[in-house]
Amino acid sequence: MLIRQMVWPDIDTVVALEHKLFSTPWEKDAFEYELGKNVFSSILVLEEDGEILGYIGMWLLGDQTQITTLGVKKEYQRNGYAKMLMDKCVEVTKHLGYRNINLEVRISNQKAINLYKKYGFKIVTIRKNYYQDNHEDAYLMIKKNGGVEMSLILAIESSCDEMAMAVLKDKREFLSSVVASQIDVHALYGGVVPEIASRKHVECVSLVLKETLKQAKISIDEIDAVAVTKGPGLVGSLHIGLQAAKTIAMAYHKPLIGVHHIAGHIYANNYEQDMIYPSLCLVVSGGHSELVLLKAPFEFEVIGTTLDDAVGEAYDKVGRVLNLPYPGGPVIDKMASMGNHIYDLPIPLDDDSYNFSFSGLKSAVINLNHKANQRGEIINKDDLATSFQDVVIEILVNKTIRGLKLME
Repeated sequence: MLIRQMVWPDIDTVVALEHKLFSTPWEKDAFEYELGKNVFSSILVLEEDGEILGYIGMWLLGDQTQITTLGVKKEYQRNGYAKMLMDKCVEVTKHLGYRNINLEVRISNQKAINLYKKYGFKIVTIRKNYYQDNHEDAYLMIKKNGGVEMSLILAIESSCDEMAMAVLKDKREFLSSVVASQIDVHALYGGVVPEIASRKHVECVSLVLKETLKQAKISIDEIDAVAVTKGPGLVGSLHIGLQAAKTIAMAYHKPLIGVHHIAGHIYANNYEQDMIYPSLCLVVSGGHSELVLLKAPFEFEVIGTTLDDAVGEAYDKVGRVLNLPYPGGPVIDKMASMGNHIYDLPIPLDDDSYNFSFSGLKSAVINLNHKANQRGEIINKDDLATSFQDVVIEILVNKTIRGLKLME
């Protein structure tokens, strides 16, 4: 009896088995995607004398394993083969140091529910209308791992104009954090130039890695896993960080964890304390302004986003109009603390939606400044910074409070 990684020649056999076992089976293209493109996916097959008797699919996400599919030939069921596959999944999860294993199951599939309960899974919530074929609800079931936490993670971030690396121990202890900034370079152009950003990353990536390990006082062999930003971001910049992470993971046989940029912003909250669910997250960064609803771990629903400029972009453009140093955000924030709200600026997209719009606000500041210059009037920049920032904060807070109603 052999449990091994699924390979391309296995696809037709596994698809045929999937169709015999399930009313809404995965199709061939789904398995091709899992094998060829999904970096989080791992599918194992159970084989005896060259015959595939069963299989289990997993997504290895962050600090948990999600079982995506599990099947055993009907004539071989009740022989302990499902348990062998499940035990292998638990073994993989413990080896990676992940905290738990989760899965979804139809609420009507009592046979499967009882099986999972026998393996230590517990029902934690119901996901409404989860299955597309008949809109049936699903139980989310979780099995706590009980294994050790992954203790040392090398994290790499290169989505824009900074090459950053850190070593995180036991979730909440930073052993090191190193950032190679390019602000001085891009300040010459009034904004980030993608080609320059990626070239600068190439120049410093090795030095940042060396300094990160030096500050952490560890060797690279002691790392348990490598985490890296996989997007969204500037393509060239992301490429440098990803290639560095892949090389380290391959050379030192470490698990590689691809992290969604925005998910990273959201789950950084766990650094302070464990998030509870449901949660509503306001994401405000240089290029992103979003309201994200999380009904359960890693279940993201974007309920609102910017229709034009993100908050950070608006700050930088207003800073440019006022002839402030780049980046404009920190400077405007400091000026706002010293001014008064005396300029009447419009509240952008003040409606019942959860979306944002900052282009009109930016244009209002530009027009106000332009008209004042034409009339020979002097703009109090501190007061304008205060007026601008007050409006930004007001609309962000109002939309977030409105979004909380979805959690009632």
